[in-house]
Amino acid sequence: MENISNIKVISEKEFADHLKSPVFLSFSATFTLVILAYSCLQGMEIEYTFNNFGSPDLMRGFEGVTEVVGSFAPIIGIVLGFDAIVKEIKSSSMNVLLTHPVFRDNIILGKILGSGLCILLVLFFSINLATGVMLIISGVPVTMQQIARIEIFVILTFFYALFFLAISIMISTIAKKSNNSLIFNIIFWLVITILMADLFFTVSLTLSGDSHSAQAQTQTLKNFLPDYHFTATAVGIKSTDTGMTLGIGGIFDTRYTLGAWAWEFWPNLAYLFVLPFVLLIGSILAFLKKDITY
Repeated sequence: MENISNIKVISEKEFADHLKSPVFLSFSATFTLVILAYSCLQGMEIEYTFNNFGSPDLMRGFEGVTEVVGSFAPIIGIVLGFDAIVKEIKSSSMNVLLTHPVFRDNIILGKILGSGLCILLVLFFSINLATGVMLIISGVPVTMQQIARIEIFVILTFFYALFFLAISIMISTIAKKSNNSLIFNIIFWLVITILMADLFFTVSLTLSGDSHSAQAQTQTLKNFLPDYHFTATAVGIKSTDTGMTLGIGGIFDTRYTLGAWAWEFWPNLAYLFVLPFVLLIGSILAFLKKDITY
């Protein structure tokens, strides 16, 4: 019970510190405003479709929002985790904290929990606010099934951001300075989400001279990248040749039940839900073995 109490206290402090952080507040505000801007555009597009064709589709509006959310959500995890450990060590506050009857695992678990709650708060607020704006502008009624799909999308995005939180905390544990930790995290984000697949395809195409072979090899690589699994569960898997969606178009494809969606994308869902916890365990183990006497 004492360990649980310690974790609760540390998580509450971490949560409160983030909510008072100018960096976190600035990024959260920017993130929300960007999503709102896209939601306004999507809402006007849905209204136009309704007025001219009589077939509004609120869920299709979220396909455009998904791209924005998928691009910025990882940065939330990075902002919250890049100095979670290294800053405490450099300021000597970690040594002071450890003079109290609290174990290292209590500290790291509390920090992870507090940061995770911040991620969930930002995503829940911004995405649901975007939903409200889209509904007001489009004038389209929403069903409970659509609301359920939107909230599931919030959960998917949370686990996607949690992956980068785990990585950022691990780097923060290893790095010597906060600046170094931030740079390493940004490089990791750029490589994983933007550069790796395109670079791999270019190299493969150059070596083989066969675009189909290069695409197949690149697809194999994508199976290990979190952004691929997030995008697949949200908006479906698109053909590399035609750009058309293969099978179910993600969580927003209301032609299929949620059960059919879960069955279609269970490997992607397993990846999104399991890998962040594996990496968080790695972060915990790295912190437990960390020398923090300097």
